[in-house]
Amino acid sequence: MEFRLNEYHRNISDEELIFDLVSVANKLGAKSLTTEQYNKNGKYNSSTFIRRFEYWNKALNLAGLLPSHKNNFNPNNYNVTDNEIIEDLKNVAKMLNKRTVISSEYDKLGKHGKDCVIRRFDTWENALKIANLEPTGFHHKVSKEELLKEIEIIWIKLGRQPTSTDIKNGISKYSLNSFSRHFGSWRKALETFVDYINCDDNDAEIQTEDNIYENAKERSIHKNTSKQNDTHKTKRDINLRLRFKVMQRDNFKCCICGSSPATDPTVILHVDHIKPWSKGGETTLDNLQTLCSDCNLGKSDLDM
Repeated sequence: MEFRLNEYHRNISDEELIFDLVSVANKLGAKSLTTEQYNKNGKYNSSTFIRRFEYWNKALNLAGLLPSHKNNFNPNNYNVTDNEIIEDLKNVAKMLNKRTVISSEYDKLGKHGKDCVIRRFDTWENALKIANLEPTGFHHKVSKEELLKEIEIIWIKLGRQPTSTDIKNGISKYSLNSFSRHFGSWRKALETFVDYINCDDNDAEIQTEDNIYENAKERSIHKNTSKQNDTHKTKRDINLRLRFKVMQRDNFKCCICGSSPATDPTVILHVDHIKPWSKGGETTLDNLQTLCSDCNLGKSDLDM
């Protein structure tokens, strides 16, 4: 099973984009659309519209639709100057008595909303730099492996391919600049992630301190297991590549109850052996399934 990125819609015309926006609104019988509604029902992704038209409500306006207040529409932001936005950002930092401000904090305390800041200055980190504030997501020692792991976490959480807009809006613990510094751009970061997932070397694993510790613990626990386990053709550990392929195949939902982090942020997904390892089950795509933490706990080592 090969994993593919969504098509990059750079050559789609403005007219085609607006037509699809209108089609989705007609299908839903809606006078306005949120980005979530469009992403679920549209042909493209809301990030394509934001890249093309600067912000979501401008695309809605061109389609003859009402603005989406959920996407922080504020008509007063049209006439505000860049300097006024930067000064307001500084004021919020003073209110918090901090040398930096995260986007969610500014949404609560600022006058203009994080979307306005990002539209004006491209990224949240750029606005902080201009305001002489400290960056929120700059990690000097972050590795390529940690960034790829973060992409996997975000993808699973959203249940879809993450966009640069998602990163700008603070879903990642790393900034968009962190990904760009390592990979050249956000798109190239996604391409590197997909190349890794599709690699034929099924035993390869991204080695971080956490999984090195877990692998050592597994070896210690199973050092004196029965001869039955010695006949296994695969390792018990499920690496990032295989785990992601299983979750992607299962649409990032629990195979038992159907719960998903995309609809309930409290849901934690695991990948579990269908035929338990202790009973001879192998760590292969067809013997693995996605379960939420509650269902996985209830299953224990039963065959499902």
